[in-house]
Formats: sequence, C-alpha cells, structure tokens
Amino acid sequence: MSFEIYVSRHGADLPVGLETLREIAKRAFSYTTLPEGDISLLVCDDEKISSLNREYRGKPGPTDVLSFSMREGETSPGSSELGDIVISVPTTEKQAALYSNTLQEEFIFLFTHGLLHLLGFDHDSGETEAHMMRTAQKIISEVTDGV
Repeated sequence: MSFEIYVSRHGADLPVGLETLREIAKRAFSYTTLPEGDISLLVCDDEKISSLNREYRGKPGPTDVLSFSMREGETSPGSSELGDIVISVPTTEKQAALYSNTLQEEFIFLFTHGLLHLLGFDHDSGETEAHMMRTAQKIISEVTDGV
C-alpha cells in the first residue's frame, strides 16, 4: 500500500498516533475499489473549523469534522491526492464527554468518518447512514479491538 497521511496543526495537537490512523486508512481502502491516495489531515481549534464551515458549507459555528475530496470533478491525471480531513480537537473533546468516549476514541471515529466520505460514503438517507456507520465501526474494531 502506497499512501501518505500529512498532518498539519492549527491550535491543536494530534491526540492519537499516526500509525493508528495509517491502519484505519489501510482498512478503509480495503472496503472500496478506489485507488489509494494521500490524505491531508488538519487538526485544529474551533475558530479555524468555524471559519472553514462558514466558508465551504455556509454554516455558522464549529463542527466536528469536514472532508474535502480531491477526486470530485476534474482531477489531475495521476494525482495521488485523495483529499483533506479537518478535525476540531475542542469539539471532539466535547463530543467524547457527551458520548462517554475517550478523546482518542472520538478522534478515531471522526477520522474514520471523514475518510469514508472521501471514499464516497455518505449519510444522506437512513439506509446509507446505517451502512456508513456499520463500515466505520467495523474498521475501528478491526484496528483497535473495539474502540
């Protein structure tokens, strides 16, 4: 398998190991017929994700995760980029407390969720949402033994 995960930080630190994220990505790629691709991951604060959420989705305030595919529309031939995932660590912390998860568990879930969006999964109906959630949970349990 040949892909990279490039991590950038803006006001927050990566709460899980990069190797765990690589294992998640390997498993996620195995659930599709799409070619592997490089992933850019931005871990950030609520201020940064609020700005992106407003700019790209027209929604005010922070969100937990955003995904930006590089394989929609016209792409450069031979491009190895899959897309960008942006995760707000403060929002992840709040959600972890709300769902009785650790910060690491919630971050892994959000990374997996964002990656599945880049791979073409969606949750625009009850059926597709259920399929996406089952796939995410299966990937996570394969990598983390049941996080």
